[in-house]
Amino acid sequence: MAKNKKSGGSPVIEGKADEVGKKKKKKTSPLEFFQQVRSEGSKVTWTSRNETMVSTIMVLIMVVIMAVFFFAVDQSLRYVVCNILPIQCVALS
Repeated sequence: MAKNKKSGGSPVIEGKADEVGKKKKKKTSPLEFFQQVRSEGSKVTWTSRNETMVSTIMVLIMVVIMAVFFFAVDQSLRYVVCNILPIQCVALS
């Protein structure tokens, strides 16, 4: 069982870890589970087809912008490194 020990004015409860928070959960049948899943699914606010298409197009545009940005940064760093350091750089094919 748990012991009540005082240290410095505030009580400290000591006990076994398995004693704390031990609650029995009600088991649900598979049929009841699927009914609950269906009920929760009906509460979800789903996006419309138009919202999904706009979001997809925005993501694709951002991917293209980022690809161009990183290509430009990569090429500028390649140019700087090849012209400053005494190494032989491989030409792009």
